[in-house]
Amino acid sequence: MNSTPSIAFQMQRVDYLYSDYNITNDGLILREVTGSDGAAAYEASLKTNAFYLQGEGEILPAVRATFGARYESGKQEVQAVDLFNAGAALAGNKLDNDYLLPAGTVTWNFAEDQQLRFGASMTIARPQFREQAPQIYLDPESDRTFIGNPYLVDSELVNLDARYERYFDRGQFATVGVFYKDIDKPIESVVNESGSGLQQSFLNAPKATVYGVEAEFKKFFEPEMDVAVLRDMRFLVAANYTYTKAEVKVSEGDVVYPLTNNGAPAPAENFVIDGSALQGQSEHLANIQLGLESLDGNTQATLLANYASERVTARGSAGSPDFVQDPGWTVDFTLRQKFTAWTQPFTFGVEARNILGAEFDEHQERGGDEVKLNYYELGRSLSFSLSTRF
Repeated sequence: MNSTPSIAFQMQRVDYLYSDYNITNDGLILREVTGSDGAAAYEASLKTNAFYLQGEGEILPAVRATFGARYESGKQEVQAVDLFNAGAALAGNKLDNDYLLPAGTVTWNFAEDQQLRFGASMTIARPQFREQAPQIYLDPESDRTFIGNPYLVDSELVNLDARYERYFDRGQFATVGVFYKDIDKPIESVVNESGSGLQQSFLNAPKATVYGVEAEFKKFFEPEMDVAVLRDMRFLVAANYTYTKAEVKVSEGDVVYPLTNNGAPAPAENFVIDGSALQGQSEHLANIQLGLESLDGNTQATLLANYASERVTARGSAGSPDFVQDPGWTVDFTLRQKFTAWTQPFTFGVEARNILGAEFDEHQERGGDEVKLNYYELGRSLSFSLSTRF
């Protein structure tokens, strides 16, 4: 409104204030401000053409190999649109790339129930449309505004891994493996100061390396217990753990293309610190699953615990610490019980989520001090269900 509304306007019922009747020159005036900071809209497209060749066979006794390659041609375009000035030149991004992506796996079955597997491949990761479009949107979870960067490019990955596998029975196994990834131009989120608030955008960091070890175990146990409730039941124990070291690499002379530079290169060290943790990757990931189920499949109960250590959610603005989230532990429980009543089959279910009451904790740290950025309770939930089929 251009001035204080009239007394007659102020005395209306709340649900009438924004009615069509009040949208007049002496009442409410609607002004279009979309696009005042960033584009009002954008058009985007992605077209890929690809083909692959693959061969598989036994190259040595007990040794099988699979080798192949994928050729891919991809055209991705994101173009900002001015809704009120047709033909206006706005920022856009066109990526037109061809890739040859080889992959290979060699498996050595050195025992009836054991094998070693080695793999190597090249893959790509394209930026999402919203990461490229210079259009502002509000993320309801972080309550921060985001804006895309039209100067992003594809990320290219080289993947290497080796794994030992031991099989106890169908769907039951123990494995341990190591992996390594080399990433050229990984996409990371960065925070910029915008007026009195913060605005989050994206850029391609120069390089990153990811390596680590992972282990997984899954097995059913059928103990003979003279307990009526546990008779004809089997227990499931499953767990996996992954240790990952993920670092961003910045060398002297490396540059990045942030949105704030309007397409001009900027020293990478102004935005990314060499050796800092790759965004979004926790150093420790683990989950444990304990289950109880009947041999006839009518009863199934599962307790699932997940853990993730701290991870970077966004690069802080120049001179500021990174934004860090600490997911911690979450514990869930589910129960399914099938039964028959009045000759009709039913399934009763119970779901308890976030039993420990884990909280969302995003913060910045420096010199032992901690500033909370987003801290709130995720809440617990308990639900019951009853279903049937006719």
